[in-house]
Amino acid sequence: MAGRVELQGVDQMLAAIRQKLGDGAKKLENSTLREGGEIFAAAQKESVAVSGYNRLHIKDDIKVSSVRSKNGDKYVAIGPGKATGWRAHFLEFGTSKMPAQPFIYPSFHEQKARVAQFMASEFSKAMQ
Repeated sequence: MAGRVELQGVDQMLAAIRQKLGDGAKKLENSTLREGGEIFAAAQKESVAVSGYNRLHIKDDIKVSSVRSKNGDKYVAIGPGKATGWRAHFLEFGTSKMPAQPFIYPSFHEQKARVAQFMASEFSKAMQ
């Protein structure tokens, strides 16, 4: 269920930012990733269904992780935390007794262009 936003030419831009900012480049990369993740999280919170039960709702448990790295690629994980994550797949994919009410996949596809534009804008600002 993982989605991915890739920016064309980002490697060259990051190399130029790293050369210009030195150690400040890492902070810029991490903050931009987290802020982009917050855009996705806000979209998920807005579109997830909320039950009438008096308990922690998925909407109130959607989080953006700290910046992680895998095979040299940085990323953030966005979605429900451990307290409600086990219920999220019921909404996203449905069950034999309940139709799907997806919120993760649609939110990602609705916001990925906005996040890519935001990140490109932040990196461009750093180059000026």
